[in-house]
Amino acid sequence: MVNNPYQAASQAYQKKNDDTLTPLQIVVELYKGMIKNTKLAKKYWENKQFDVTCSYIEKNFNILEALQSNIDLENGGEDAVFLNRFYTVIFSALTLAMTKPDPAKHFDEIVSYIQQVHDRWYALAYPGADLPETQDPI
Repeated sequence: MVNNPYQAASQAYQKKNDDTLTPLQIVVELYKGMIKNTKLAKKYWENKQFDVTCSYIEKNFNILEALQSNIDLENGGEDAVFLNRFYTVIFSALTLAMTKPDPAKHFDEIVSYIQQVHDRWYALAYPGADLPETQDPI
């Protein structure tokens, strides 16, 4: 059993070098993983490889579950409430993505939403650093 919630979250993403990262940097990596997984889900949906699409959605579910299960709702204030709601919205959006009239557009909207929160975490994890350029879609 893993006691460190950030280590549990990093294991959900299967990050191998998390020993060198701070807890905030691990969260940034998890968000990067969700963005990547969502872009890959879109790519495989467009290629009609729905089983692979579902596997990338499931990877995001694992990350979301790890992050959400470690929110301190009693002591975290507004930020904890926001994150709890955010993770629930992303989970629901991913669950419904392939049922939307335009799943590709829906995946792009999910990426955009995750990117906004990623950028906030990045600013906390790397104070004073410029945000990395958004990578091209996969």
